[in-house]
Amino acid sequence: MPIWKSEEEKSQVLGVGGKVKEELTRAGVRVELDARDSLKPGAKYFEWEAKGVPLRLEIGPRDVAAGQVMTARRTGGKTPTKLDGLGVAVQKALDEIQATLFQTAKDRREAHSIRGVTKQQFLEFMKGVGGFAYGGFCGSPECEAEIKQQTGATVRVLPDPEFRSAEAPRTCMWCGKPSVAEAVWAQAY
Repeated sequence: MPIWKSEEEKSQVLGVGGKVKEELTRAGVRVELDARDSLKPGAKYFEWEAKGVPLRLEIGPRDVAAGQVMTARRTGGKTPTKLDGLGVAVQKALDEIQATLFQTAKDRREAHSIRGVTKQQFLEFMKGVGGFAYGGFCGSPECEAEIKQQTGATVRVLPDPEFRSAEAPRTCMWCGKPSVAEAVWAQAY
């Protein structure tokens, strides 16, 4: 995001911006140099944040003089970053953002999930706050139909090994018959 006031500043800032774009493109980062004159920087920031861009690089005349750019995360926070090694710094920041988003999503999923659910817990959970209920399932269509009729919940997924509970359920949480799989139950919105 180049920022300038005079034509002289514009040429300096766009020159550095072009070099930054080339370096980041070589580093495998998708980059857009927004050199539009028709919008003020604040309007550009808003537009790119609304599009979901996770990291914005601001380059102004003072940044050019200091040999740096300001990196601004969509989630908040600005830090100066030297032009030397910018590709590595940007990739590191993007990796951190991705890791944080992933961990937040996992934490949110687990906060809205119960594992090893019993029939009574399942009924209370589905009538209460709801979410994802992990429990044993016998595989019976009759059992599945009864659960849906009484709670509105259906099987969302039979989780892959990496997402299953630490201890596999031995019995169906609804009927008590031997379990053939762990199922994740939830209500549709």
